[in-house]
Amino acid sequence: MTFAAAPSSDEIVRLYKAGELAGELARYHGTENDEDDLFTQRCVALHNSGEIDLVTVPSQPAFAGITGHAFFTAQHLYCEAVPRLQTNATALMECCRILIEQAGADGAATLPNGAFRTWCRINPEEGAAVIRGARSGNVLARRFVTFALQAAEDIDSAIDFVQSYADDRRTSGMTALAGMTFTNVSPAQKAIAALEPLVAEGGDDYVRANALIAAFEVLKKQSDVETARRLIEAAVRNPGTQTLHGLAQIVWLHHTSLNDQELRTALLALEAVNSEHLGTVRILDMALRGLLATKSEGLALDFLTVKLRDGKLTVKNFETTAHGLMSGKPQRLYELIVRWFLSGSIELCSNVSDLVGVDKDRTFDTSAGPLGLTAVQQIFLCRKAIGFLFFKPVVCSSIIVSVLRAGDPDVEGPVIDLLFDPILLSYGGDAKEYLKRIWSPDSAYGPIQNALAKDKDYYAGLDATGTIKALHPSDHQRDVVRQRTHGEMRAAQRKAESQSVLLSVVHRSTILYGKRTLTYVMDHDGSQRAVAMDLKSFGMAFEWPRREILDPVGLDYMLRVYRLEKFK
Repeated sequence: MTFAAAPSSDEIVRLYKAGELAGELARYHGTENDEDDLFTQRCVALHNSGEIDLVTVPSQPAFAGITGHAFFTAQHLYCEAVPRLQTNATALMECCRILIEQAGADGAATLPNGAFRTWCRINPEEGAAVIRGARSGNVLARRFVTFALQAAEDIDSAIDFVQSYADDRRTSGMTALAGMTFTNVSPAQKAIAALEPLVAEGGDDYVRANALIAAFEVLKKQSDVETARRLIEAAVRNPGTQTLHGLAQIVWLHHTSLNDQELRTALLALEAVNSEHLGTVRILDMALRGLLATKSEGLALDFLTVKLRDGKLTVKNFETTAHGLMSGKPQRLYELIVRWFLSGSIELCSNVSDLVGVDKDRTFDTSAGPLGLTAVQQIFLCRKAIGFLFFKPVVCSSIIVSVLRAGDPDVEGPVIDLLFDPILLSYGGDAKEYLKRIWSPDSAYGPIQNALAKDKDYYAGLDATGTIKALHPSDHQRDVVRQRTHGEMRAAQRKAESQSVLLSVVHRSTILYGKRTLTYVMDHDGSQRAVAMDLKSFGMAFEWPRREILDPVGLDYMLRVYRLEKFK
């Protein structure tokens, strides 16, 4: 990023008169000497002295042409400057409106609202004028009245807006109440009394959602368990799309205010969330992640299981929760995987591979014994693990080993056979090494040694046969395989590159040969310096199952059977 020196006051005035100040506002003036703040100070001082009108610059055509990072540089300057400006509310509201609309759907788009709220707090008479303007129907004042009410901590006026109007001013009153301090119980109770009736069944869905969110924001300052229960019970009665969205936010942001029964009630209602409403699903994802670290984590896992069972959503839609499960307690993840495999649901089982991740060293050092599974269930679990985790042989093997640790004599024989064929017959690398690392104190040691012995005898028999040249593939066949592998790897590389965040924001160069590169970067003083980077090789490797090469049709059939089979 290049840095511009802060222009002098005379230069700022010249740029303003020439209609070129917008471009200067969009330049970054920050250095170690805080020149960015110096530039803001000069603009504010010139505005307050009447030499320039800073609030009208966003309405100029030159400002409308500013986009991307440059725009947000200018917006940041306004957020810093607005609280210090001497101007009238109407002009400032119009300035903030333009800044917000030009920012579009960016998460930082509404930052000028906070600056306007601070300005109203510093200029209470102007803030009061905004409230009066909203009452009289002024469109601009109605848009910004929320922040004027919050700046004044005018609880009574906000409640009056909620109770007196049926348009956007009612919502503004709710939002204003949600952002107020409520240092005393009495005003909080008064606000809840105004909001609670609007959460009830039969009202406008949008109003219900906003009233619910505002009421819980008030409760956050003044805890009231009984009121929280009533609000949840009211919200779950025939909730619409917006109310469900609001309810998801409550579970996410206010779950500490709810007991298990209230959370269960809310999550039961949220099972009705449409899978196409991905915004609400995203909030649910964050809500479930928050519940994982609490005593209510069982409710979160029950809800996740229900939402994935119909196949309309996958664990990728709950990536935050999935990350929490993968990085959290291994036993919790193991028990969830067992639960999904035993369900026999294709939709649930298909999500297990994504849930265990790509870490080839992930194992479950546990036993299926405490789960109280029958012999049939234990064998079924092993077959499901092979069906859905066959291409992740280490984690698949660890689940099979967990069944052997249970020590059921009726299960041992069939499970040893599964461990030998197809696992050991297909994989001679990481999976075998994992099994060899399990020593005698482990209750699964004996059965594992039996499986390894069967594998050793099998390959000893193959080696005794000697080399059969007629079975060797021809050079042409080898070349076809190499070309096919290259094509698959290239397609995977292109797909990964298309999803890369870094490649979309950096310049890309292809280096054909050499040992290092030189890249020139510009320092804050405008000079360039070279940065050297040594070139290194990197790569990855994974083991391909032998059965996929020797008998791909037979392997595919076996895995399909294991995936599709269910309990009678």
